[in-house]
Amino acid sequence: MTAAIKLNLGCGHSHRDGWVNVDHFAGCKPDIIQNLESFPWPWPDSSVDEIFMSHVMEHLGQETSVFLALMQEIYRVCRNGATLRVIVPHPRHDHFLSDPTHVRPITPGLISMFSQSINQEAIDRGGANTPLGIQLGIDIEMTNIIIKLDPVWEERLRNGEITSQDVERLSRRYNNVIEQYDITAKIFKPGRARLT
Repeated sequence: MTAAIKLNLGCGHSHRDGWVNVDHFAGCKPDIIQNLESFPWPWPDSSVDEIFMSHVMEHLGQETSVFLALMQEIYRVCRNGATLRVIVPHPRHDHFLSDPTHVRPITPGLISMFSQSINQEAIDRGGANTPLGIQLGIDIEMTNIIIKLDPVWEERLRNGEITSQDVERLSRRYNNVIEQYDITAKIFKPGRARLT
């Protein structure tokens, strides 16, 4: 049995023990230097057990074709049942808006577009959502979302000034309510779409 491959993609200076630390910049001293927008990556099909991307995905895929190729490459290298964990700034927080290297907002809704079961549900109800998972032949299902509030709003929640139900309403109205999303997803191979 081969050892589990766990990729810390776009590691920067945050290396993880027991993981293959990957970055484009040699100055970060990664285990492997790899431009994540250059395909294919150096791992075989279905060889990776876990991918971790902390504050990386929002820097990738300014061109839609590159972003879709990135998602296909993640799917290609992952085995069935592999875990993908993506931590990103909320697109309406100053952490996202202030960095000129941030090229694409990443939300749970975006990740859900690569779920073939969600794609199929949208098709069945006549929804207008693009069934990207089915179209691209990939299937990535979110299993958990952790929302980190901006410290100002986190303190207000802790003090009972707002409720967790208020957070969604406030985040739709104001910037700087949610600081980041921490999204965990599972890879399904083969995909689960009905082939009719």
